[in-house]
Amino acid sequence: MNDIDEIRRRMEKRRAHRHPVLTDRHFSKIYNGMIKAMVALLVGIAICAYVKVSPNGDYIKDYVLNDLQFSKVTSWINQHFLSFQGQEETATVSSKMNYTHIKDNYYTNQSNEVLNFGKGRVIYVGEQNLLGKYVTILLENNIEVTFGNMQDVFVSMYDQVEESTILGTYEDQVMIVFTQGEQEIDYSTFEELIS
Repeated sequence: MNDIDEIRRRMEKRRAHRHPVLTDRHFSKIYNGMIKAMVALLVGIAICAYVKVSPNGDYIKDYVLNDLQFSKVTSWINQHFLSFQGQEETATVSSKMNYTHIKDNYYTNQSNEVLNFGKGRVIYVGEQNLLGKYVTILLENNIEVTFGNMQDVFVSMYDQVEESTILGTYEDQVMIVFTQGEQEIDYSTFEELIS
């Protein structure tokens, strides 16, 4: 092999191992991608700020969290992507809860703990003159149960709660209102529906 062939062979070898050179076209693609990401981030921040300060913010938040199947999406994400994390534990009582009717919508049980009737989701938490501190649970059978006259509340909006979850505490008596659709039902009718 002569020297010329050796030089050609080395030149071909260098061409094969040449690293790609970043050109203006590559820089332009990276720059445009970063601009698009920043615009998307800016739009997301603007939407969050609008929801926070808008008088319709609660309506928008309620629409996203209730009407857009938010709980199904978050449970799917938790199941498929966050299953490695430990499940959050909630305080539950092993025995079946039993409330004793006092008068009107006022009840009591063997303790001062407000216990949930069945699996559902917290849809309201607040305080009013009539109800005092209250929690409303939407059960899986589409019955809303509102617990009022509470001393302490241990749950937050949109929490998923199980049967016998301790929702809070009460002092002397707890107000419980059962609603199916737009109609209020009594405790005995509610017990028939859930059994």
